[in-house]
Amino acid sequence: MINSIISGTGMYVPEFVLSNDMFNQVIDTSDEWITTRTGIKERRIEQEKYNYEMIGEACKSALDNAGLSAEQIDMIIVSTSAPDYNYPSTACFVQNYIGATNAASFDISAACAGFVFVLDIADVYIKSGRAKNILVASGEMMHRIADYLDRNNCILFGDGAGAAVLSACESDESQKRGILASYIKCENDDNKHMYIYSKSYQPSEIFDKDTKIFKGNPLKINNSFITQNGRTVYQFVVRVLPQMLDEVTSRANISVTDLDYIIVHQANKRILDYVIEKYKLDPEKVPINIEKYGNTSSATVPILLNELNMANKFKKGDLIALAGFGSGFAYGAAVIRW
Repeated sequence: MINSIISGTGMYVPEFVLSNDMFNQVIDTSDEWITTRTGIKERRIEQEKYNYEMIGEACKSALDNAGLSAEQIDMIIVSTSAPDYNYPSTACFVQNYIGATNAASFDISAACAGFVFVLDIADVYIKSGRAKNILVASGEMMHRIADYLDRNNCILFGDGAGAAVLSACESDESQKRGILASYIKCENDDNKHMYIYSKSYQPSEIFDKDTKIFKGNPLKINNSFITQNGRTVYQFVVRVLPQMLDEVTSRANISVTDLDYIIVHQANKRILDYVIEKYKLDPEKVPINIEKYGNTSSATVPILLNELNMANKFKKGDLIALAGFGSGFAYGAAVIRW
């Protein structure tokens, strides 16, 4: 039996830190207001690299962790909501950036659920025998589409990238490792609760690169901004999150309480607290890093996955669930035996 295991993880986050206090320069808010409602203390903003370069750095880190060269990669699948160009795909730029000369490369767009979606696609290719090593990655420059005059939404988002290498592994059923089950789905929200809209601003830099002073109005590429109906999105998430966790664990023939870790998209600390309370879990099983990076959309799951991996939190045989949800309403989950 061929199964797909995560053989390496990686991440990249920018150096520049945008703290809660810096928002006071442009909107009526405070560190206490933001922290209480979201759990976020700071987020990272990229000012030098393109999105594909952030993703490329995460991929290099994942390859190093897996002990593989770029030439050994058969495929690169990227999830992003903030591509540098409409075409070619971001994955094609990543392929060139890391020197993966033998890879097929393409993007998918599933908003904050994107990493689970690319993981599911890569798993199918590996289990079918059509690929041995696949790079799956998510990278987002959310500052490009954050409206820094909208205090309800701009405080949430940051930039970053995460990646993982999926590799083929032969094992019998009793020793099965890697991805045990996955579940992806979308519900029609009429595209009115979480979407991108246009608004006219004069172009200006978010930060002065010399003084590092936050200026508020973003550098606009296409005058597009993200917005969401926070209450409706929250109601959607607390409804479907247990649904997807119950379904994917059922497919893996385990229960949610059997899981050693549940890595949930870092959208809001209240959602993570809800999972802990719903299943009466040890909080250590639902790790959180939103206070450092904010919501990096599809990159939150692989970034947290990498941080836990690098901290040697995972033991062989651990059961880990990954769960993402976002605009569309797209959502999905996967169960992995480490």
